[in-house]
Amino acid sequence: MTKKYSRKNQNRPPKPLREPKHEHKTLPENQGQQSGTVTLRAVTHQDSILPVELKFPPPLIELATDPSTFEYNWQHLTYAFDLPDPADFPPLTRKIDPEDARSLIRFVQVCAKTARYTVVSHKGGISMHSENGETKMTFEQTEDEETVGFSVRFRQLHSSSAGDPDFSKVANILAKYIREEDDGRSEERMAIVAQWRRARAALMSRPLQNINCRTVLEKDGCPPDKIEEHEMYGDVNPAEIINLFNYGELIHFGKHSEDYEALAIDPEREAIQHHNFMVAMLGLVHLYFGFSRLIVAAVADQRRIAA
Repeated sequence: MTKKYSRKNQNRPPKPLREPKHEHKTLPENQGQQSGTVTLRAVTHQDSILPVELKFPPPLIELATDPSTFEYNWQHLTYAFDLPDPADFPPLTRKIDPEDARSLIRFVQVCAKTARYTVVSHKGGISMHSENGETKMTFEQTEDEETVGFSVRFRQLHSSSAGDPDFSKVANILAKYIREEDDGRSEERMAIVAQWRRARAALMSRPLQNINCRTVLEKDGCPPDKIEEHEMYGDVNPAEIINLFNYGELIHFGKHSEDYEALAIDPEREAIQHHNFMVAMLGLVHLYFGFSRLIVAAVADQRRIAA
């Protein structure tokens, strides 16, 4: 069965935080002590928004090893930014310089390669188990070789000093040609690109999960001075943590290596930060997938980008 995605713009108000479901089992009285087991299941503030109706299929979902993770991330992106369908971007009418076309096509190609990575479809997570006053945390992580490969591809899309056409470069290329358009739709095109740029800027300062968590808390009436006490991922700066892992351990043992070594002294703390690192990257990479679909729509007439 093919899932239908409504193209109607619908901003649903957040649902109240769901009451946790719990089970309580008491051991027989003849054991002489009052004891028992409590199983607690709770929904985070940010996930209380689900389900969010999608206006278009999650970009590159056809390449996913687990489509449900693409849908999950795009429900959060839709709630946070209400981005327009990238496939509806008005095609450019001006001839595109071959070198610029090469950069645009490269961004699209790298997005398609990256979408196939199992890391993009990895659910991940942290589990906590408490017994007799002791708490143990377990972490679901991808294999090192998968994480390193994904990090390299992500860097090519995200911020590259090696000349790769990253998000900022391809957005600037589109803006250059939009300014040259004379078909009366330049302002419309520029407004759409600006919307995607604003979303990217927001995700550089806060993880997607934190953005929605704060929105839910605000709409539920949490006082502004109390939000930090209840938010999740509030202490995560995506730009900083991505640089820490990519240039301190995964890609280069470079300028952030000493900071990473200090972090790795505590395996549990390192695992928590690794989880935060993945959360930060996944929100951004799905945004890049969407922007690649916008590029495809913008240069739909392939004859104009032939060398």
